[in-house]
Amino acid sequence: MTLKDRAAIITGAGRGIGKAVALALAEKGCRLLLISRSEKELESVEQQIRSRGGQALCLPLDLSQPGAPRRVADAARSAFGTIDILVNNAAVLHNTPFLDVTEEEWDRVMAINLKAPFLLSQEALRVMRERRTGHIINISSTAALQVPVHLTTYGTSKKALVGLSEALYETAKEYGVKVSVVYPGMTDTEMLRDAAPPVPPDRWMKPEDIADCVLFLLEQSDRAVVRHLVPWAARHDKI
Repeated sequence: MTLKDRAAIITGAGRGIGKAVALALAEKGCRLLLISRSEKELESVEQQIRSRGGQALCLPLDLSQPGAPRRVADAARSAFGTIDILVNNAAVLHNTPFLDVTEEEWDRVMAINLKAPFLLSQEALRVMRERRTGHIINISSTAALQVPVHLTTYGTSKKALVGLSEALYETAKEYGVKVSVVYPGMTDTEMLRDAAPPVPPDRWMKPEDIADCVLFLLEQSDRAVVRHLVPWAARHDKI
């Protein structure tokens, strides 16, 4: 896919992986709709993009709220006329052992990490199929490959996201739309630092490493799709 002037939606774009992906796509000439709960963080990313000559719009939004995915799709169509790329990156993580997980935590994590990507993908695919082109990228985690007991809700949601992506792939391919999943290993984000893993950050990947993976997926020829991409932190990750 040629990325110049493509319309892209990125969730969780205020920091971490989402921010790195936004900056990388802006450098390639994409027009961006940035989604996050934090308006201040979004505005900072938008300013960075605009200062480099890029195009970006902010939509501060809690994706767990009713009607939020439709608002995102409507905003993209209003601003850009279409949707070419969707990166479902927004997520929440709780470092909670299995027996201590509350129903409230379960519902909150599933709403952001699984339900929101499902509804956003529905909205995006309805637009993409009109032009028979597009790419949806879901950001999972290596926690989906083997769910850690202390990341019960997060790991389960990311594993379920893989299953959702498989169903989405089978549906989307009929319309010429690609679907890919990225499984980042340990990456230096505020979310991971808050979880306080025992591995020092100097052994983690950087968000820019995951952004490079997203670019790799998007820049494949129309003849090819990379369905699963697993970037590991070379100095630490194992399964």
